[in-house]
Amino acid sequence: MTESAIVGQWTAAPGAEEIVTGKARYCPDIQLPGLLCGKLLYSPHARARIRKLDVRKARNMPGVFAVITHADIPGENSYLYAEPDQPLLVVDEVRFQGDAVAAVAAVDERTADAALAAIEVEYQELPGIFDPLEAMQPGADQVVQGEDNVMMSQMYRAGDVEAAIASADVVIENTYRTQWAEQAFLEMEGGVGLVDDEGGITVYSSCQAPHRDRMQIARALAMPESMVRVITPYIGGAFGAKDEAHVQIHAGLLAHAAQRPVHLIRERRESMLTHVKRHPMIIDYTTAATKEGKLLAVKARVIADAGPYTNSTHEVLNKCGEFIGGPYKVENVEVEKIGVRTNNPITGAFRGFGAPQAAFVYESQMDDLARKLGMDPLAIRLLNGVETGTKMYTGVVIREGTAMKASLNKAAEMIEWEKRDQVERRPARHLRRGFGMATILKGSGLGRGLADHAGVVLEMHRDGSVVLQSGAADMGQGIVTVMAQLAAERLGIGMSSVRVVRADTAKSPDAGASCASRQAMVSGNAVLEAADTIRDTLLTMAAGKTKIARDRLDLKAGRLTVDGEPHELTVKDLALRAGIWGYPLHAESLVHFEYPTDVPDVTYRFSQEVFQFCTQIAQVLVDCETGQVTVERLIAVHDAGKMINPGGVYGQIEGGIAQGIGYALTEELIVKEGHTQNPSLENYVIPMAFDIPELEMEVLEIPEPLGAPLGAKGIAESPIIPTAPAIRNAIYDAIDKPLYELPMTAERVLPVPDAGSIRH
Repeated sequence: MTESAIVGQWTAAPGAEEIVTGKARYCPDIQLPGLLCGKLLYSPHARARIRKLDVRKARNMPGVFAVITHADIPGENSYLYAEPDQPLLVVDEVRFQGDAVAAVAAVDERTADAALAAIEVEYQELPGIFDPLEAMQPGADQVVQGEDNVMMSQMYRAGDVEAAIASADVVIENTYRTQWAEQAFLEMEGGVGLVDDEGGITVYSSCQAPHRDRMQIARALAMPESMVRVITPYIGGAFGAKDEAHVQIHAGLLAHAAQRPVHLIRERRESMLTHVKRHPMIIDYTTAATKEGKLLAVKARVIADAGPYTNSTHEVLNKCGEFIGGPYKVENVEVEKIGVRTNNPITGAFRGFGAPQAAFVYESQMDDLARKLGMDPLAIRLLNGVETGTKMYTGVVIREGTAMKASLNKAAEMIEWEKRDQVERRPARHLRRGFGMATILKGSGLGRGLADHAGVVLEMHRDGSVVLQSGAADMGQGIVTVMAQLAAERLGIGMSSVRVVRADTAKSPDAGASCASRQAMVSGNAVLEAADTIRDTLLTMAAGKTKIARDRLDLKAGRLTVDGEPHELTVKDLALRAGIWGYPLHAESLVHFEYPTDVPDVTYRFSQEVFQFCTQIAQVLVDCETGQVTVERLIAVHDAGKMINPGGVYGQIEGGIAQGIGYALTEELIVKEGHTQNPSLENYVIPMAFDIPELEMEVLEIPEPLGAPLGAKGIAESPIIPTAPAIRNAIYDAIDKPLYELPMTAERVLPVPDAGSIRH
């Protein structure tokens, strides 16, 4: 093919006009005749036994069409991520503040609230378990009767860690703690359920995995999946939380019970109290090295507070453990992964999926190690950084690792790292300035042993326009734009000629979940494969019509080209001719992302093999009187493989850094005895626009050789990962105080050492 005309160009997202003008329809915008208001009744306790549950008064209220409890669920009473251990509606015991005991559907919100108030629930409050370390102790009360509080305990070893530590010149041991963090998307979790003419259920769901939602809704209703349809409208952000089911199953249950459409949308406070958060972790970490700075061993113990239910804890811990050694050559690794049940808020998927916690630890350790050895933080990273051909401790061999050191060097060049000591370090008596870096790797794709697949359907009409159907949910990461660009590029048409149908399980093949930075690779390849089928038909027809050799023909900018020069025939001409003569311009593709089979040494279950590398460098100013930290500059150099839409790539980097600054400095859900103390954006502190410095970004395009479309790989998650450790290391550089807990609030930054001990 000729040089790209659309791929690699800054492109407005399909639907952008609708979004900015308010015409786009999200779940809260869906209005249907007879639409009822749905609401859930939650427990006021972190742990309690239900002695009485009486819904008769609520059911008899005027305007109330349905009141359901666990006894009214036709099918299975559970959510499903991996293990279905969280009930949709509690049977006998509430185990955290977000457990729902009943659901109602009424003519309006006021009536629904009144119905909730009329439900009689008698609780026997029970002592909760809120410290994961206590929950792990022998003899501790069980959070879920009959289930061990330690829901997951796995050890992975590579090499001989103890021997390596014994031989090391320097050993650093620290304990790190990370916090509960809120996804804080703009659009709350929501669903709209309705009964169709044949008795089936349709649910509009703000979600990341519509086909998985369909399976869960069908299971709860005891219906065949063929009777359930899930439509995903515009999504106002997700950040992982909408990968796990929220209220869409309840919306379907209520619609089925009421035989009327039901609108169930969470409020902000409700969302913050009830849905999954980023796992808080306690990580004991040991790093061993030679006096020259070469890493010899890493030993980690990772304890994650899951709340009472499993959700995605196993998967998050697996990814945290996979990346716990960082983007470094280290042969001796031991990681113990422990997931613990408590009566705290439930935890699950959040952008980065275990990697942000791991990176905060391993990149803090690298700076601590550099200081102890008197080495430059850049030099120690370059010394140990992986390269193309490096065999990771998981057994995976990195096929393309150039970007690891390239990102370090480029970021250092952009901030003039070697000249940082020439910058004023003490601009005022109470102010200290510091510089810190962090470099990370993050996988793309679900990993080995998992069904990493996606399907698409493409149809070209006689006028040359194309309809693309995919089950890939676009929650702002831009997969709709990427798929449209790839289809347009391959078929030689303009972006305006491609219409991407929003995910709809009745029309679109399953594309799996929009998670793990996977859709650009998996759905992208499916689009190219389907488009190639149609393209082949068009070019075969063109060769027959023009009598020109097929290998001289191409499609570009709406026209047939011959040896790169435009021909009089247009793509529309060819599509019309195909329609008249009955040539198929319909193509379906199902891509299974395949990992190489000739690597027998891969020993870490579900190892990923496509990696994003990136480096961020922060310049901060610390007020030694208040503990206030200001991020003055932030350099970000990210590896995208190949940019399909540069605007989308830079947008993801900007958004990820903003979220990373919040994770580093301000964002923390305060939980006391299982109850969240700050379930509001008034006191859950998200960075404002003026808290984000002008970002200096660079994108490296080093094509990914394993199955990525045109060399592209995902980038949605990596930008959030290095931000917190880069800021931490900059604070350490400024005030000589290492920090081992997130967020690094003013209270934790203070008290600083005496002024005389602060480096100038």
